[in-house]
Amino acid sequence: MKSAYCGYDFFHACFEELLVAGMDVYRVFTVPCDNRVNFNQYIYKLCEKYKIPVSEERITEGTIEQLQTAGCELLIAAAYNYKIPSLSETRIKGINIHPTLLPIGRGVWPLPWTILTDQKQSGVSIHKLTEEYDAGDILIQRSFPVAPDERLESLSAKVQLLARNMILDVALKFEHYWGTAVAQSSDVIIWNYPPKEQRTLSWEKNVGELDRICRAFGKFGCFATFENNNWTVYGLSAWEQSHNFTIGSVVHKTNTEMIVAARDGLVSLLYFESDLT
Repeated sequence: MKSAYCGYDFFHACFEELLVAGMDVYRVFTVPCDNRVNFNQYIYKLCEKYKIPVSEERITEGTIEQLQTAGCELLIAAAYNYKIPSLSETRIKGINIHPTLLPIGRGVWPLPWTILTDQKQSGVSIHKLTEEYDAGDILIQRSFPVAPDERLESLSAKVQLLARNMILDVALKFEHYWGTAVAQSSDVIIWNYPPKEQRTLSWEKNVGELDRICRAFGKFGCFATFENNNWTVYGLSAWEQSHNFTIGSVVHKTNTEMIVAARDGLVSLLYFESDLT
């Protein structure tokens, strides 16, 4: 099946599985990345290895026309940040790999919300592309338990490993999965891009909530204010403890950590830097 692939490195293992299995992927579309927290290095390396043209240009209606003229039958989206034009008037079938159990968690960056909302289960959904984001019929869906101390990085790894096996299964039995796809239920939960206040460590919160916020954003960082400065925090350790310190004050320093007083305990900031923005 002649295919085009859209995405960056988050689901690169899915792309590699398809190539190793012999799928005819003849065009790749990725997005600009800083290659510091978002990456497309693996995508470029795989395209170079398999001699596949790759572009960072946004897919347009003209692009879709070109794909159809070239005989493309399937378009696979996997962490592709741009809106893909409608395929309804074409012969191209489109699928998307989404890192939640749809219809829970529609949205462009749902993984932090999985932790912020204390979900007990998460998973991966592969669904048909439609005009509405993340709303298409589901070809396949698989789940896993979310750990009590889940971090963004561990959640991402679980999603990526699961998706790698799922996309290969779908590719090998595509017509079956396409033909038996099931409409999503009406119990839709949309998780939009988290606003800054959702990523901010307010020291009036309890230490459990502060820990959850930091785990939810991991390497992307959450925000904090202390010592009359703004900071980005990437890792912390927090514990409940009675104290008489002023909430939000730095009560102790080591060579590499700062201990800040929260409402019901103390927070040791392990990895942080001054927010120059």
